[in-house]
Amino acid sequence: MQKFIKVGILIVVAATLIVGYYFYLSHGRKTKEAAPKEQSELEKVLTVDFEAKYPQTPREVMKWYNRIVMLYYSNEPSENQIDLLCDQAMMLFDADLIQVNPREAYIASVHNDINDFHTRGKKMIKADVCDTNDVAYKRLNGNEMAYVLVNYMISEGNEYQDTYQKFALRKNPQGRWKIIAFELSTEDGI
Repeated sequence: MQKFIKVGILIVVAATLIVGYYFYLSHGRKTKEAAPKEQSELEKVLTVDFEAKYPQTPREVMKWYNRIVMLYYSNEPSENQIDLLCDQAMMLFDADLIQVNPREAYIASVHNDINDFHTRGKKMIKADVCDTNDVAYKRLNGNEMAYVLVNYMISEGNEYQDTYQKFALRKNPQGRWKIIAFELSTEDGI
């Protein structure tokens, strides 16, 4: 009789373990399948709809532009992804900048710059936009303008270099700040 009880207990314990393991596997898989996939930075930048949700300030425009630039130079996107990133960048450009720098020319220029970066062993480490208080606002020929200084840190081998670029943004008739020009600058130079 005791042998029968021991066998019965073993069967109940084994059945409990099997059922428990089954529920663990089935719920674990459902949780993993139901959990949304974390988007990469590249996916986030490529899927943002600037027509529907455009950045509100010159700094926000430059932050988005810099996210694109960091993807150009810090990662190794495919040629097609570079073209798509260029399209996103051009959504932040003023119509006059696009007129003098059309899509095909801009994309070719970006591809050349990226190839030069990789050939020279360079890497974009960070891009910092000046503080809100450092954005200069002016009126020029009846247009609202904003001037934003951006610091890019670049590594080449064991050396690091800071590069500063001054960006001019113009407010278009829809009230959107668009990049109209940029140039190399000194650290203190807006």
